[in-house]
Amino acid sequence: MLTIYIDKKKFITSRFGNLLEIFLSLGLNIPYFCWHPSLGSIGSCRQCAVKIYKDETDRIGTIVMSCMTSVLPNMKISVLDSEVLKFRKSIIEFMMLEHPHDCPVCSEGGKCHLQDMTVLNQHHRRRYQFKKRIFKNQFLGPFIQHEMNRCITCYRCVRYYKDYAGGKDFGVYGSSNKIYFGRFKDGFLESEYSGNLVDICPTGVFTEKKEHNIYARKWDIKYTPSICPHCSIGCNISIGERYGKVCVVDNRFNFDINKHFLCDLGRFGYGYLNNKKISFTPLLNFKKNKKKISNIEAIKLIINLKKKYKEKIFGIGSSRASLESNFALRTLVGKKNFFSGMDKKLNKCMSFIIKILKNSNIYIPTITEIETYDVILILGEDLTQTASRAALAVRQAIKNIFLKKKKIENIELWNSEAIKTIFQNKKNSLFITSTDITKLDDISEYTYYAPVEQQIKFGILILECLQKLYFKQTIDEKHFSKIIIHIAQSLLNSKKPLIISGASNINLSLLKIAHNLAAFLKICSPEIGLILFPSFVNSVGVSLLNGFSFKFLLTRIIKEKIKILIILENDISLFLKNKDFLQLTNNIKNIIVIDHKNSNTVLKSTIFLPCSKISESTGTFVNYEARAQRFFKVIDSNFYTKTCVVLESWRWLHALYNEETNFKVINSYTLDEIFLNCIKKIFYYKNDNNTIFNSQTHILNQKILRSTNRFSGRTSFSSNITVHEPLYSNDLDSTFTFSLEGSSSKKENFSHIPFTWSAGWNSIQSLYKTPSYYQKKEKKYQNGLLLLSKRKKYNFSLFTIIPKLLTFKKNVKEFVIFPYYKLLGSEEISQNSKEIKKIIKESYIILNIIDGKSLQLKNYDLLKFTIDLKKFKFPVLFSKKTSLGTIGLPIGIFNLSFSLIGKKIFNLKKVIKT
Repeated sequence: MLTIYIDKKKFITSRFGNLLEIFLSLGLNIPYFCWHPSLGSIGSCRQCAVKIYKDETDRIGTIVMSCMTSVLPNMKISVLDSEVLKFRKSIIEFMMLEHPHDCPVCSEGGKCHLQDMTVLNQHHRRRYQFKKRIFKNQFLGPFIQHEMNRCITCYRCVRYYKDYAGGKDFGVYGSSNKIYFGRFKDGFLESEYSGNLVDICPTGVFTEKKEHNIYARKWDIKYTPSICPHCSIGCNISIGERYGKVCVVDNRFNFDINKHFLCDLGRFGYGYLNNKKISFTPLLNFKKNKKKISNIEAIKLIINLKKKYKEKIFGIGSSRASLESNFALRTLVGKKNFFSGMDKKLNKCMSFIIKILKNSNIYIPTITEIETYDVILILGEDLTQTASRAALAVRQAIKNIFLKKKKIENIELWNSEAIKTIFQNKKNSLFITSTDITKLDDISEYTYYAPVEQQIKFGILILECLQKLYFKQTIDEKHFSKIIIHIAQSLLNSKKPLIISGASNINLSLLKIAHNLAAFLKICSPEIGLILFPSFVNSVGVSLLNGFSFKFLLTRIIKEKIKILIILENDISLFLKNKDFLQLTNNIKNIIVIDHKNSNTVLKSTIFLPCSKISESTGTFVNYEARAQRFFKVIDSNFYTKTCVVLESWRWLHALYNEETNFKVINSYTLDEIFLNCIKKIFYYKNDNNTIFNSQTHILNQKILRSTNRFSGRTSFSSNITVHEPLYSNDLDSTFTFSLEGSSSKKENFSHIPFTWSAGWNSIQSLYKTPSYYQKKEKKYQNGLLLLSKRKKYNFSLFTIIPKLLTFKKNVKEFVIFPYYKLLGSEEISQNSKEIKKIIKESYIILNIIDGKSLQLKNYDLLKFTIDLKKFKFPVLFSKKTSLGTIGLPIGIFNLSFSLIGKKIFNLKKVIKT
C-alpha cells in the first residue's frame, strides 16, 4: 500500500505501476492514446500530461507524461492544473487538424476513444482553415475497413500487429506529417489476430466491414455476455444485436483466458448466427417430402414413439452443444444408450484427456499463465489454427524473457521500449513438432517436420534423453542427435517448462508422450505445465458424461433393433466413414435431429426439431481445463417473429422426457434447475447455493441491463404494425433484462458484464477505468467454475507407447493423409458465414515438392481423387517440409471426414483442362 496526493486529496492504492494506471484505477479522467495495458508505454501521444511537485514548497511543478512516470510514495500530483489542461487541449487540437471530422458517417461513432478524449479536453471549435492531407485507403481483406485519413499517429496498431502479434505484413511508412500505417501494397492481412486492430485503434482507421452491413450505433445495440463457440479455449465475448440480427462480436475481458484480444475466428466467425436458410418450425420426413408441423404436434409424435418403443431409444450427443443439452439427452435415453458423438479414436483421445484432468497432479495453466513459461514444447499441434488464442499467448511467453529477472536495471515492466532495447533479440525457447509449416515457426528455436508416427518417436527419444541427463548417465550421441540433447537439456534446466499437445491429429500415442514428458519433468520442475487441447468447444463437457463411441453404436444396430435415434446438434457424417454413415441412417426408422444448421445428418432426419443458436439460447460450455462458463441469449426470437417458436435443445429434450406439451410449463423450467441437477449427478457438487452459476441471482434485487442507458427507438421496431411500444419478454434463464428496466452491471462486482461503459467513456477503453478490471487483475477473478478443481492428486506412472511406422506398398504411388486446419474455414459452424465460405473455396491439398514433380505437377494444378466413395477436386500446393508419401487434406471442409486421418489415397489424377 502507498499514499499519494492528487490535487491535495489523499489516495491510498495498492497498485505499483505507472501513474496513468493508478489514475485510471482510481476512476480519474486522464486522456491518453498510445498506452495499452498489454503493449506498455512509449509516451508518444503526449495526452496523459500531469504535473508533479517536488514537495509542499514547490509552486511551479513539472509537466510529465503519466504513462512514463513511476509511482512513488507520497507523490504530490495535479491533474487539474490550468497549465496541464491547456497543454492537453493544444495536443488534441493538433491531432484533430488533419482529422476529416466525419463522425456522422464513421462506424466508430458512439464508441470512439478519440471522441471521448476530444470531449474530455473540451476541444469543440476548429480553428484550422487550410487543406488537409488526404491518404488513399487500402484493401485489407473481407473483414477490416481501412480509413487512413482518421489516423492520429498513436502507433498503437503497428506496436500491436508487429511486436505483440508477430505479424510481418503490416508496418509504418513515411515521415514527418505523412505517416502511413498499412501494408506495402493492398492485400489480405495475414495475421490470425488482425481483427484486434479494430479495438486497438482509438479512432476509426480500422473498423469491421461486416458490421457496416448490419450497422447500428452502440447505444442502439443490445448486448449479452457469451462464450466463443469455435474452439476449446472458451474466450469470453459480448454479442450485440439489433432488429433480431447479430451485428457485432466484441472481446469481453477475462483475466484467465483471453484478456484483451480475440482471434479472427472468434471476432468474425458469427455470420452463421444470421443464417435464415434453415426452417424455424419442425419438419416431418426431411428424407422425402418435407412437411411443416407445429411444435406441439412434433412433441406429441415423438412421445407416442417413445411410449411405443420404450428401451429402444438411443441418443448421440455433441461437442458443440451445451453441457445442459447433452445432459438432458443422456437423461432422456439413459446412460447405457448415450453416445458421445465421436468416433472410436477421438473418443479414446478425449477419455485420456478427461483422465488427466481428473487425476493428474500436473498443473494445467490458463491461457494467461502460458505467458509466464520459459521453455515450451508443442507436440503435433498447429496451435495458431486449432487453438489460436493460445498461440498468441505462446508468442508472449517467448518474448517474456525479462520475467526471469526480478529487477531489470531499475526499469519498470510497463516501459516497453526500454525493455525491448535491453533484451534485443533474446528469447525463451520454443520447440515444435509438426507435419508441415506452422505460423509459430518464426519464433521456434527448432521445428521437427515429420508424420505423426515419427513425431511420437521423436518425443520418446526426448524422454529417454531426459531420463539419462537427470540420472547423470552417459549419453550415446549415435542414438541421440544434437537437437534431441539440446531440447532435453533446455527442458531440464527450465524453471517453468510447458508441454502442449492436442487432439487435432486424433492420435492417442501423441497425447500419451506429451503426458509422459510432463510427468517426468514434474520430478525436477514442480512448476511444469501440461495442456492437451480438445478439438471442439464442449468436447470436455460431453466427454465428462461418459458416452460411448460410434463404433459401439454400429455394433448395437446390428445386434439390436434400434427404433429411435436422437441426434443432438451433430453432423455425424463428419466423424463417420460414408459407408458407416449410410448404414446408421438407413437402418434406423425414426431419426430425430435437433439442430440449428443444415447438414448431411439433417437431410437424413425423419423428424427435424429446430433449436436456437448461441445468440438465442443460454447454457454452459466446458473448456480445455474443465472450466464451465455460462453464455446468455441476446435475441428473443419470438419477439421479432411471432410465428417462430424455436426452443433451446435442452428444452426440447426436457419436454420429451417429462412428456409435457404445455409450452408455459416447458418455458418455466429454468437453466439453473437442469445445471444444478447435472453437477449433482455428474460432478457431485453439494453446496449449490454458493456457486457462481446461479444465474438468477439478482444484484440489489434488480436485473441487469442488456442495453446502454441511451438505448433508443424501441417503438420503431414494429412501427409498420403498431406505434405502441412492444412488450418485452421476461428472461427466466438469466439475470439480464431485455427491457431498459434494471441496473447497470458496471458498478457491481459481477463477472458477466454485457458491454463496457463508464461515465463519459463510451469506447472499449472504458474497461481500464472500471475498478472491477483492476480487482480481477489482482485477485485473478475466475469467470467460470472449475468442475474438476477437487481432483485427486494421483501420480501417474508413465504410459507405455509403441510407435507405429508408416509402411508403403512397392511400385504403388500411395499417400497417407494428414489433416491441416485453417482458422477461418475448418470449424464446422463458422462455415456458414458468407466471407468464410469464399475463403473455403480457396482450399487446397498439400504435397511434398518432390512427390509433386514425380507426378509431373505444378503449383495450383487441379487434382481429382476418390476416397470413402466420394469424389473430390482440389488445387495442389507444394511444401518442402511435408514428408514424402504424405498428403495434407483440409479436414472438416467439403465433408472431408475426420475418419480419413491416417488413411491412404491411391488414385491421385491431374485434371486436364479442355
